[in-house]
Parts: sequence; C-alpha cells; structure tokens
Amino acid sequence: MERIDLINYWNYFLSVEKDLDCTSQFVEPLGQENTYSFEFAKILILSCTEVESLFKEICSMIEDRQVQGCMDTYKACILTAYPKITTATVSVSRWGKTIQPFEGWDLGPLPWWKDYQVIKHSRAYHFEAATYSNAVYALSALYILIFYAAKIANFDFPNTKSIYIDSEYENTNMLFGPIKPLPDFETADE
Repeated sequence: MERIDLINYWNYFLSVEKDLDCTSQFVEPLGQENTYSFEFAKILILSCTEVESLFKEICSMIEDRQVQGCMDTYKACILTAYPKITTATVSVSRWGKTIQPFEGWDLGPLPWWKDYQVIKHSRAYHFEAATYSNAVYALSALYILIFYAAKIANFDFPNTKSIYIDSEYENTNMLFGPIKPLPDFETADE
C-alpha cells in the first residue's frame, strides 16, 4: 500500500468524522444511541464502504496478492494474521464511551456490519438500523483499520489528530509517537 493511499484514507476518515461531529448539533448522543436518521445512514454507508476497501487492502498485504472476496474471506484472513484486532479500543469523546468496534468478530458477525448490509440492500424496510451507534461503530472500525494498514505497510503518519474518535494508537506528538501500540503489534517488553 502506498503512502499516498494511506493519507487519502485518513483524509476521507476525517471528512466523514466531521459529518458525524456535525450531527451532535441536533442529537445528543448520550442516551439516544438508537436514534436513526438519513445522516446516520449516510455516515454508516460511507464508513462501511471504506472499511470494505481497507479489508481488501489489508488482506492483499497479508497474502501478498490481490484479494477479492466477501466478508467471510476478509474475516478469516485478518483474524488469522491479527486476532487481537477484536480488542482494539477507541474513545468516543462526544458519546462519553470507550468501544471496541471489532469485539466479538471472532465469535460471529459484527452487529454494525449486519445493519449496514440491511441499510444498503433494503433501507426502505429497515431504516431504523441507521442509528447513531452503528455510524459510530463503523467509523471507529475505519479508524482502527487505517492504523492497522499503516503499521502493516510500515508507515508512520507524521501527525494525526481526529476530533471525535481518539485512541492511544494515534500519533499526536511528532517527538514521542503513539502512547500505545496496536494490540497485534505489542512486543514482549510492553
């Protein structure tokens, strides 16, 4: 994966993140996680489209060949190489919660991904799946995947700072780097 591709993924993430941040003008997240709207549907669809693209990129980097597939193919590839992705944690400041977007992936489907599929294929009948919570989980998954892809590609972002989603994996200080490595990249000393 090229450096420019990773920067483009990050800039796209920041654009969608800004859209999510704007929703807080109209919906207070705490206690209203199941509120659904067209804006949350848009954020869910945009985030999951990028997530799928990154699944494909990461699997191609793992297997050193172009990988085309479905969610089951991506899941098997990624969890075989990086099983601790299920423990990757982010903080969602506006929501006041810490979440693990890939939690339980090793045990079954991701609930937010399942709801994305429902929204993508039959939005008119299942619009209530376009929730704030699903939008946040999908965007958080994108955030984590960008950092995994960068680590696999041996690329350090010079300076990253998101406004809505935060983690110890982010490099917000040019001198010291991230506070904590991604779960699958920890060394025995840490």
